[in-house]
Amino acid sequence: MIPTNQSYIKQCFPILEERLYQEIIESCSYHEFPSSSYVVKQGAYLDFLPVVLKGQIKMYAEEEDVQFLLYYINSGESCILSFNHLFDPKPVQFSAITEEDTVVMTLPVIKVKEWFVKYPTFARILINDFQRNFEDLLQTTKEIVCFNIEDRLVKYLENKVKRDNSNMIHLSHKKIAQDLGTSREVISRITKKLEKTGVLAQHKRYIELLDC
Repeated sequence: MIPTNQSYIKQCFPILEERLYQEIIESCSYHEFPSSSYVVKQGAYLDFLPVVLKGQIKMYAEEEDVQFLLYYINSGESCILSFNHLFDPKPVQFSAITEEDTVVMTLPVIKVKEWFVKYPTFARILINDFQRNFEDLLQTTKEIVCFNIEDRLVKYLENKVKRDNSNMIHLSHKKIAQDLGTSREVISRITKKLEKTGVLAQHKRYIELLDC
């Protein structure tokens, strides 16, 4: 599967210099994760920078058995929280779990530091990822502070529809509750209310977001 993975790198990072591209090929490792698999667990020490070549990863933090959704990483994006640890080697304060079958490329920390200084295009990619994911974190914070749980749920479902390009949301009430830091009972109550008002329809194995 190596040729396919190399083509993913080209698709994800079309602006890379050819020399850097070849150095990445020589230094990287590829890992395939089935859906619902941990790529990183909170508290681990990382000596690599993960890059999602194919698939999707959910980033979340956990405190006293309560999960907090941070953001999602899609194809062609590095994990910006692990980028932070490149210059401050402490245990990571997040977990990363796959939302679907996912291919991850890992880059050694020592090479990433070297490329960050040596290749402006590589530094620009990481900085762009930092900005994008910082904005995602900022939006999540705003929603927690400013929105009630019903508004947060609707926004969460709308974002899921945009990411998957489908209004059929295959998530259980329990998983949604974990992402929003609440209980399954609260999500069940709100989805019933939203169904009555015509925002969504609940089916046996999925939720359908209407008028989207």
